[in-house]
Amino acid sequence: MTSPHIQTLDLEFFGATEIIASFLVPVEGGFVLFESGPASAVGVLERRVNQAGFDLDELRAVFATHVHLDHSGGAGVLARRTGCKVFSHPVGAPHLANPGDKLIPSAERIYKDMMVPLWGVTESVPEAQLRAVEDGESVNVDGLEIVAHHTPGHAVHHVAWQIGDAVATGDVGGVRFSGATHVLPPMPPPDIDVEDWCASLALLRRVAPSRLLLTHYGAYDDPARHLDELEGRLLSWTEIARRVVAEGGDRAALGAALLEADEREMEASGVPPEAAARYRKLCPVKESSAGLFRYCMKARG
Repeated sequence: MTSPHIQTLDLEFFGATEIIASFLVPVEGGFVLFESGPASAVGVLERRVNQAGFDLDELRAVFATHVHLDHSGGAGVLARRTGCKVFSHPVGAPHLANPGDKLIPSAERIYKDMMVPLWGVTESVPEAQLRAVEDGESVNVDGLEIVAHHTPGHAVHHVAWQIGDAVATGDVGGVRFSGATHVLPPMPPPDIDVEDWCASLALLRRVAPSRLLLTHYGAYDDPARHLDELEGRLLSWTEIARRVVAEGGDRAALGAALLEADEREMEASGVPPEAAARYRKLCPVKESSAGLFRYCMKARG
């Protein structure tokens, strides 16, 4: 089954290009989006939708891969403005319906005064417009079939959405930028689980898509190589983390070890300087070391 025409929308996050993508797919009488991006990017999203030949009021549905603000923070704004449906993982749905309960306070503790400049004002998705989707469930929106694949590892509430022979991977498919083949696993706390992530990658291989749609950033047509590299780096980073933890090292020591390894591998794969800067901006090693360190400490008991 081939995929319909899919357009990549650059949300120009915080004034930077090719950092966060939303994917637009036409349906009968309108369009759907895979990822809303943050609430702060809704204005840019509307401009991109117009450039794609649609009006925002024609939005029929948003499919969120998970509830992190860079992926679904704008879903409530869009739902309230357009009346669209929002589809998510069952564990993520309560956070979208009531972001002020846990989601926003947690983010505020991290971002403090930068919370609104970065992410905007996140609004709740009206419960009547919110739909939780089970693993393997197929959804039809105005003639378009979408299949949900629960894919934990980066987040327990993660879904990869299959559209024909393409899959919107969210973060379980890693981070990659144009001009590079290098793939990084984004690993912030608290939900990182390496075994679950590897199982999710095995699931994606069974789906056998022809294209991967990465929120960070863009569409790529080498899924087998991409997924193999991602899993290899995920496992090699985990081995580094286990060694650091076994030697009594802390998160800073792990961050330094991961940075050294990744800079060496980026150089070997010829990542251009502009792309390297994007990797560091979007997937800082400090953030990944914190999630991986927590995972290894939990595994030790």
